[in-house]
Amino acid sequence: MAHHNVDLKRLWRKTGLFIAGLIIVGIGLAVLVDQGKQHKFLPPDTVGPIKALIVLMVGGAISYLLERYLFQLASRALGASRTTTLRFIIRLFLLLAVILSVLAAFGVGLSSVVFGGAFVTAIIGLAGQTMFGNLIAGIAILLFHPFEVGDRINFVAWQYPILMPSFPHEALKPAYSGVVTDITLMYTSMITDSGPLMVVPNGIIIQAVVENLARSQKRIIRLRFDVDMAIDPGQLLPRVEKLLNTLGFSGTSPLIIDVTPATFALLIVIDTKMRSDDEVRHQIFGHMVPLIQNMAKSAKTAVTDGASSLPQKA
Repeated sequence: MAHHNVDLKRLWRKTGLFIAGLIIVGIGLAVLVDQGKQHKFLPPDTVGPIKALIVLMVGGAISYLLERYLFQLASRALGASRTTTLRFIIRLFLLLAVILSVLAAFGVGLSSVVFGGAFVTAIIGLAGQTMFGNLIAGIAILLFHPFEVGDRINFVAWQYPILMPSFPHEALKPAYSGVVTDITLMYTSMITDSGPLMVVPNGIIIQAVVENLARSQKRIIRLRFDVDMAIDPGQLLPRVEKLLNTLGFSGTSPLIIDVTPATFALLIVIDTKMRSDDEVRHQIFGHMVPLIQNMAKSAKTAVTDGASSLPQKA
């Protein structure tokens, strides 16, 4: 453990020295550009763009170091939840610093940038645009914590509709499920249940309905079966209830919720803490389908035997 802490301190120190070195190099290059302007080695019109390019290059390098080393170290030292907040704040300040530095490189004074009416008007106008909307939404997620890194969530968003299957069943929410891995200035990343990494704009997440499964004490899963009318409900319901008790879902009673000319609908409501709906459905379907099939065969056999026992006409 002590050796691990020593390694972390070394990496912290090394990363800090790299960042300090980049800042010094950037300042040195800016001074050289100013000297070139004074001695007329550089055209005056090119000084601003060159300084802006230096700021962008140094800012990009610092951002790479933060993502590659510092944030990884913080995650191991502070934990995923606290690191998310730290990472977001540092990214935000770095973005603002780069923007203000680029504007200053083009000769825009800091006071006019911060307090100028045109700047305030531009920010208010851009806040409704996609980029600034995502940024503001990211800040809201950070402040109000609807979820954190490591939480498993479902979210339903009208921007990402999916087609529902035509097979009869109860209405389902078109939800996307996965584990949150990162919350950046613009996007929330999550590993979906199907495997791929999903990157969702913060502006979408802030408008979505989010179910935080990590904070839920229980989960309700509803399963519907359309059963042949030839099967006797009086025999089916006790067998289903016994089956559910055997599978560990005690206290669950199946209900008949709908009737058609050929079938009746059987509803099973499961109170479970299992992580995946598919696990529960697979477990119950795997036992319910053979049970219903066997009872359907028995019902057909009984009808056939009853018909054969009727007296034949001469």
